[in-house]
Amino acid sequence: MFKLASLIPLAAIVAITAGCAQTPVRSDAAAAAPGATSPAKPVPKLTGTQWKLKELKGKQVVRKAPEQREVTLLLAEGRASGNSGCNQMMGGYTSDGVSTLNFGQLAGTMMMCQPQDMDLERLLLTTLGEVNGYRYADQELLLLKDGVPVARYEALTVK
Repeated sequence: MFKLASLIPLAAIVAITAGCAQTPVRSDAAAAAPGATSPAKPVPKLTGTQWKLKELKGKQVVRKAPEQREVTLLLAEGRASGNSGCNQMMGGYTSDGVSTLNFGQLAGTMMMCQPQDMDLERLLLTTLGEVNGYRYADQELLLLKDGVPVARYEALTVK
């Protein structure tokens, strides 16, 4: 038969364990902050979203309208399309829908443009040919080469 004195240490262990498992109370600042518990905005999907290039090979891409068009990318049903800085581009891609992304041979219209636009287009097409993965950073799409970001896009429109 158990003695009451032998149950006291067991009761203390149960009480301490239960106290450690309780959810911590939020601070007043967190409770008062508007939107502190609101869910994050969902990330746009890889496919069906019109993406605008923001950075390529570590350099910010800034376009001046109306003479320069935005550099865009749209992936849908195995087909890639968009504007490559000077011309329209199109081609195929494959993805596992989780982290891998590979572009096939990309073709484009053959208009002559300003030298800086042609340089951007060449660099973009070369870079897309090297891409083998992707991931999201907040609301942005990062295209990766061996895990290293080589292009950063933001969502323009979602279809």
